[in-house]
Amino acid sequence: MIELRTFPGLFVGRRTLVQADEAPRDQQGSAYACGACRQELARVDRSFFNDVVVKCRCGEFNQL
Repeated sequence: MIELRTFPGLFVGRRTLVQADEAPRDQQGSAYACGACRQELARVDRSFFNDVVVKCRCGEFNQL
């Protein structure tokens, strides 16, 4: 788990994040899965989503 400071408009204080798991690259970019439940979050180009935080359906916040 990675603890990061968050944006005041999004959360109050600090939030503990999990690192999203990255699948191998292909033509469409990388696939990212939730670090907690392994559900696929996004299939995007890594350079476009640098340091983005995504909330999974399981409730965990993942950093791409």
